[in-house]
This record gives sequence, C-alpha cells and structure tokens, in this order.
Amino acid sequence: MAKIATDVVVIEFVVVAGVRRIQEFRVIGSAKPCQGFLAVGKRVRAAERCLLTHGFKLLASSRDVLVFTRPS
Repeated sequence: MAKIATDVVVIEFVVVAGVRRIQEFRVIGSAKPCQGFLAVGKRVRAAERCLLTHGFKLLASSRDVLVFTRPS
C-alpha cells in the first residue's frame, strides 16, 4: 500500500501589541511557496493567508499554536 505524503506546518505564536507574531515554526515536507512568510517575528496572518491560498488546510488551533496540512 502506498503512503500518502503530507506537508505539515506548525506555527507557535505570541501576541505582541495585539498582533500575532511567529515565535517558532516547524515544517515537515515543504511550505513552498510560503517559506518567506515563515520567520520568527513575522506576522502570523501573512503566513496563514499564504498557506491557505496554496492548498493548506487548518487542521488544529489552540491558544498559541496553528497546525496546517496539505497533501503533497
């Protein structure tokens, strides 16, 4: 049976002056073409918008973590 490959992006963030900022992130597989938005200190919303536009789905969210997946 063939395995289905999946790209996973986990973003941990903090709120600074009312803005969610990336504190840490992890990519399993690929985040192309959104890797430029994934950097410590950058806004979560820009990365989130890019990921959702390029086929990622929000799998889970909590108070300070977002998990996105995309079949690769």
